[in-house]
Amino acid sequence: ASLWHSSSRLPGCPVWSSRQPTARNYLETMPPPEGPLTVDDQGIKWGEDTFGPYRVDDRIWTMNEIRDHPMFMEDVPSDISDNPELLALQSLIYDGQTQEELAEHFKNLGNEAFRSSMNKISSQNALSAYTKGLEMECKDDALNAQLHSNRAAVSMRLKKNDKAVDDCRRAVKLDPKNTKAFYRGATSSEALGLTEQAVKFCRGALESKPGDAELTQMLKKLEKQHEEELEQAHAREEAQAAEEAKFVEAATTVKSVLGKRDVTLGPILFELAMYFQGRKPEPKLVSDAEDAVEWPLLLLYDEFAQSDFVETFDERCSLNDQLQVMFPADRQAEWDEEGKYVWDRLVCYLEYYRSEKSDTTELRKISAGDSLQAELTGMRLPQVLTVHALVDGSGAHASFCREHHLPMP
Repeated sequence: ASLWHSSSRLPGCPVWSSRQPTARNYLETMPPPEGPLTVDDQGIKWGEDTFGPYRVDDRIWTMNEIRDHPMFMEDVPSDISDNPELLALQSLIYDGQTQEELAEHFKNLGNEAFRSSMNKISSQNALSAYTKGLEMECKDDALNAQLHSNRAAVSMRLKKNDKAVDDCRRAVKLDPKNTKAFYRGATSSEALGLTEQAVKFCRGALESKPGDAELTQMLKKLEKQHEEELEQAHAREEAQAAEEAKFVEAATTVKSVLGKRDVTLGPILFELAMYFQGRKPEPKLVSDAEDAVEWPLLLLYDEFAQSDFVETFDERCSLNDQLQVMFPADRQAEWDEEGKYVWDRLVCYLEYYRSEKSDTTELRKISAGDSLQAELTGMRLPQVLTVHALVDGSGAHASFCREHHLPMP
């Protein structure tokens, strides 16, 4: 963003004359070179006068070059970074000034831009001016604090409260008496939901300006808000602890029930983040029996690299009960173009851990028509049951059996 105003003058320079010279008159009145011209190896013409050699450019200017030259400008562009003539004029304006004078100058430019309008362009100009002032690296801590505090005000206007807080932190470190910086830090922190931090900023403001009625009222409001937030956080922690205790108790009960069948639990075999949020799925007791478990179930269709996740599957049911819902004869899956995945054509393999201490898995063919509970004995199972389903007797089925050293169909 530019430091210049969108007007017909440069800051610190006189207004351009309303009778501006034309390009024709300007070129016609240029003095001819003194003495003979020379041409170097690159074809560039050079003349020489009492000040020494200089480059001669007698080519005809393009309209763009004429338009971009300061002498023919009607308005100063908002961004002068690509205009060397304007940059040179700018450097002349500030030549000979101290760092403190330059920082003060840019602060005033920022203040003028900030007060001129609430629009985004004015705010960006103010932001750039304050930043430029800080880049002067002057030794006046109070002035630098003002620049940080004023830049925070711009950030607040632009709804960038995190940046505003950063500037307020720097400002109060440089000048602990900068009440505005404390106040803006408190306001921005509150907007970010950082009430405790807002309270600290507000207390700092009152230390720099004791007894101020507005700041006192603000502190009371923030302290009350912070107290309420602490109470709410404590209530959430208690609720989470109670919920966690319920999960632990339920998991202990499930392990006890499964232990009677010589079944233990191991980690989940596959990444399931796409299927759930928060706590990882795990088996739990059904609500109407003391010895039956509801399992999270992952169905894998290796032939097409597809999968389905069933959040709760009652082990007293058969897999066919689930497969009939997912693969009825009158409706095919989107990925099953041939329509061959029908519930009564599928064969299922359960994946489980080879031993209690091994991470290697094995596969066992299970009956899809019988209760799954009878199949889940004497093994270490992942806490999300993993079942591979294929079309019985298909080429994919045969390939799957060969790959995993299973009896051929």
